Amino acid sequence: MRRATHKDNQRAGEGSKAAFALSALAWVALWAAAAAVVGNSLLLAGPGEVLRAFAETALAGDFWRAVGRTSVRILSTMAASAAAGTVLGLASARFRLLGTFLAPPLLVMKSAPVGCVVVVVLVMSGSAGALAAIVAFVALPPFYVAALDGCAARPLLAEQVLRRAGAGRLRVFLSCTWPAMLPFFRAAAKTAVGLSWKAGITAELLCVPLGSVGAAVYASKLTLDMPSLLMWTVVVMALGWASEKALLWLLGLTGASPRWAVRLARRRVAAGGQPPASLEVDRATFGYGDAPVLSDVRLTVGPGERLCLMAPTGAGKTTLVSLLAGMGRPQSGNVSAPALLGVVAQRDTLVETLTSFENVQLVCGESVPPKRLAEELSCLLPGGALHRPACELSGGTRRLVQIARAVYGPGCALVMDEPFAGLDEQANERACAFILAHQGGRVLLVATHHAADAERLDASVATLDGALTRSCAGRVTLCG
Repeated sequence: MRRATHKDNQRAGEGSKAAFALSALAWVALWAAAAAVVGNSLLLAGPGEVLRAFAETALAGDFWRAVGRTSVRILSTMAASAAAGTVLGLASARFRLLGTFLAPPLLVMKSAPVGCVVVVVLVMSGSAGALAAIVAFVALPPFYVAALDGCAARPLLAEQVLRRAGAGRLRVFLSCTWPAMLPFFRAAAKTAVGLSWKAGITAELLCVPLGSVGAAVYASKLTLDMPSLLMWTVVVMALGWASEKALLWLLGLTGASPRWAVRLARRRVAAGGQPPASLEVDRATFGYGDAPVLSDVRLTVGPGERLCLMAPTGAGKTTLVSLLAGMGRPQSGNVSAPALLGVVAQRDTLVETLTSFENVQLVCGESVPPKRLAEELSCLLPGGALHRPACELSGGTRRLVQIARAVYGPGCALVMDEPFAGLDEQANERACAFILAHQGGRVLLVATHHAADAERLDASVATLDGALTRSCAGRVTLCG
């Protein structure tokens, strides 16, 4: 179904391009008809006259020198402005006070008319540096906003799960952070490139630097050479269009960044196995506002032990798992867990564009031989799911992939929040058997609603009802 939809989208895109081309030809025909009606090339030159003017001008070296100089000025300034806007946006996302401080000037930059800005810059500093100042004025805000909005759209939970599984900052950035930010930068590129060319040519028209496109446009105006004037207008439009497409193409190449992260994971040399560690909670308390969720919780689960937390919805299971996974801090008391931790969160944390196999390899690299990994995953997952992108998997299959990723990672303990949600009985049995087969000497803590899960995992059971109560099982130290 999803593949069919993708093909339908491709056909729709091709149809849209064909419709655009036909529409453009229709407008050129209307232009030619209007020029014929006017009958005066000083007032309106037709497409043929503009093409002749281009053919004559393009043969001269001055044409290409002007295009080159103007392109270098505008594109280099735009690139520097994009970099500055991105850095400022990232800094503002991290430091709210900086974002508040920059809000007024950014509002001015986004709303002030370009013509007024050009005049102000010329009055203040003359023609020197006017183009750079004006292009920066229009190019910086879109990338600032893109960085700011991109940071707000980051999948923070997925990033945290991958970091706890031992994925480095670069792998996390390539697999999770950048794919979430990319659409915002594509939108910024579509806005900033066209504005940069418009602002840059406007600045050149007023400053008239020798050997530039702006100087050529100004000369065409003075001599009333309408064909040349329209020719230069079309050239500027074409340069802006080509610059935008080139930048979008480069950004499109980075859409493969999740697979770059997988390649990095495969190149990593497997570190020596770390000894299993305990999970400990000492008088932990946590709440939201005045509503306590956990109160004076004490818990110790040693290496090799298995514990299922069972309680009604809203009793605090997910909160306790989040604290153990390092995704929050208790308001009082202490929580101790190893730095490397295999986590299955309640919400989905897969990388959508990676296959099931790649999502697991993103964490374990080749510490598990690829052939063995593929064989074991094929036994766990439904047929055909191994090499399908996560975005095409069912909810239950996605849970299985997350379980496998946690288990195969280098974590010294395993913490899972309702990992079997959405699984049928057979898939549940396979998942439990898979976890037992790969647990090794590690701690296993599972939050679940079903007693059958504890039986299949041969685990101790604890209940949560505002505070953790004692378990009747003997091998887990558990106090409420």
